Order: sequence, then C-alpha cells, then structure tokens
Amino acid sequence: MPPRLNLLPTAITACQSQAFLPYSSLLRQSTASQQCTASRSPPSLSRSHDRAIRALSTKRDLLLRQRGGAVLAHRPCVSFSQRRMESSSSKAGAGIGEGKAGRIADEKIEAVKGSESEAAKEGLGSVSEEAAELARIMERRTECGEVGEPELSQGSMVGDILKRDKDALKNAPKVLRDQLSSSSSSSSSGSRSFSTSARSRQVDMNQISSADENDALIAAATEQKYDQARREGLKFDVPETLPRSEHLKHRYDPLLDQFTKMLMRHGKLSAAQKQMDAILHNLRSAPAPNIDPSRPLLPGPPSPQLPLNPILYLTLVVDSVAPLLRIKQQPGAAGGGRSLPIPLPLALRQRRRTAIKWIIDASEKRKDAALANRVAQEIIAVAEGKSSVWDKRGVVHKQGTASRANIKALGMKGRKKF
Repeated sequence: MPPRLNLLPTAITACQSQAFLPYSSLLRQSTASQQCTASRSPPSLSRSHDRAIRALSTKRDLLLRQRGGAVLAHRPCVSFSQRRMESSSSKAGAGIGEGKAGRIADEKIEAVKGSESEAAKEGLGSVSEEAAELARIMERRTECGEVGEPELSQGSMVGDILKRDKDALKNAPKVLRDQLSSSSSSSSSGSRSFSTSARSRQVDMNQISSADENDALIAAATEQKYDQARREGLKFDVPETLPRSEHLKHRYDPLLDQFTKMLMRHGKLSAAQKQMDAILHNLRSAPAPNIDPSRPLLPGPPSPQLPLNPILYLTLVVDSVAPLLRIKQQPGAAGGGRSLPIPLPLALRQRRRTAIKWIIDASEKRKDAALANRVAQEIIAVAEGKSSVWDKRGVVHKQGTASRANIKALGMKGRKKF
C-alpha cells in the first residue's frame, strides 16, 4: 500500500493554539462536504480522523477548513511514544477500529488541557479570558476618567492629601502647615479676611454713582446752553457759530494766507499756493534749527519740535522778526521845509507784512533756482539768527528810539497826530 499523504502537522505549541482560537466557531459550522480530499487513506481511517477532528473542534482546538481545499489541523505537542503509536496505527491499515481513534483523540485533548494548565500556572490566560478581562477594565469608570488614560487634566489638591495623610502632614514644609492651619481656623470661624464679590460690588456702585453725576452735569450744561441760545422773538433756536476753518473765505490760517498772497505774481493764486505748499514741505523735512541766544525767537515749543508743525514754525519766525513800528518822514515838521522822522506803531497785520517782505527780498539774493527752496532756507536762517532781516529790524528800532522825542515836539505845535 502506498504511504498516506498526511496534511496534518504532528506538533503544535500552546501559543499557536491560542492564536487560532477565534476560528473555532468556523470549525463547528463545517459540514461533511468540506472533508479532506487530499488524503489517500482508506474510508474507515478517514472517518476515524474526521471524528477525531470533530472532537478536537468541540474542545476549542484549532482547526481551519476552507471550502474546496484540504483540512489543516494543528495537533498539540505529544511525546515520542505517542508519535510511534500513531505511526504503527497508520501501518495497520483498515483493521483499526473507531474505538482506538477515539482513544487517541482523548489523549490529544488531555495533552492540550495540560498545556493550558501549565500556561495558567505561569500567569498566561487564554485569549478569550484576556479579552473578557480587558473589556471589563475598559467598561469600568472611575473618578479620574477612564482607566488607562493619562491623568493630566485631573489631580488632587495638596491640602486634601495632607488632611488624609497625617504622617505626610508632619513632614510637610512649615509654609503648607501654616496655610492649612489658617484655612481651617477661618473655615471654622465662618468669616473671610477678604471678599472679592464685596469689592466688585463696591466698584460697581461707585461707577453707577459717578455715571449718575456725569449725566446730571451733562443735562445741566445742555439746559444752560439751550437757554443761552434761545432768543426772544425767534421761532427756532439760534444756530451755533461756525469755526473759522469752516468759513469759505477764512478757511486758511491768516498768516499763511497773507504770505501766499505776497508770493503771488500777476494774479496767479494757484501757482502761489503750490509754492507755499513746497515751502511748508521744506520746513517739515529740514532739521531742527539751532537757536541763537543773542537773537531768540518768541516763546514757543522747543526747537526740535518746530519741524513737526511747519505753520507754527513759520508764524513764530515771522512774528519774532517783525518790527514794532515804522519811521515816517513828516515834511516841514522841523521848520524851513525840513522833514522830521516820527515813529509810528504798527498793527499785527502790518508788522507781519513788513517781516514777510524782508524775508522775500533777502531770499532773492540766494543762488538756488527754486523759489520755494530759497524762501525756506531764508526762514531757517532767520530762526537760527543768521539772516540780514535781523539787522533791518534792529535799524528800525534804533531810529524809533532816537526819534521818539519828535512825537512830543509835533504835539506841542498842534500838528496832526499820526
């Protein structure tokens, strides 16, 4: 008889049996149509092997059956004498009965049980028991969240731990012990040293009272203004006076407008306004002037702040260099047809006009081709006390001081006063 082709391994370990345990349910559902087709043993021996395999599958042994393929069964590890007995039984052929095959299957089951008991002694449970234990652990809830998660968001207060553990409280730092004793004394007395709610309530009350006072002041001021604006015989209230900047004819600064019109030639006001804009830009971008102590400017902001406001810069320079008076030659006042110099005071607009004329005349002597650059450089020179405009101003003031006696002589003669 040719040798039997056995597709069943003769040895299997306990770890391999546990790895294929989930397929035991599939083995129970196998039918007779999925029997081994690759075996060449007699029909009686095949039936005995099928019964042994069925008995092993009912005992959670590992058996994998595929449709249309051979049956691959992993048998537990047996001794050398059992393998010899199995080989002798295979040589016997068809004479082996079903009782002997069942006894061999029982011996294999006992061997599997022994291996499982040894694994249990070593602390290794079966796969199903481990899965059940893991599910039971994951379903359990604790106060700190799910078991197995890092307790990063949860924690216990140090004070609570020290209250529970008396030994830890004795060995704790003195600062913690004093803090716990003070907190326990305050909780027992029922009073608090500081209340944030009371402080916030007090702040809210202060804000409410101050808001009420402000509303009352605003209402009183509004009523007073309404009464002042009301005129007798008018149907509607008198409108408020518009500021100077909102007036069409007076929307520019007075000095700026006067300087622009003195720059104008042949009635071209737009061209003069462009030149004035360039002058202000040069004053803004120029460095701060170094003020000469012998020729100081009128009181104003410090020199480093003058370029920040070019209109104020220009106003301060023009008013500082503007003369306070002018000298008028009165003909025949000295007698014999001789003229007499008489000092006369100037108004604000007259003083500024004289200073602007001096600045423009002095700028024409500069070599720069652009008018805006020449005028801006002359204004900076006046601020630093280097311009010839200061000399003109000094000459006028000296003449006025020398001829101030002529005013009295002119009045004694009954002349017309100027």
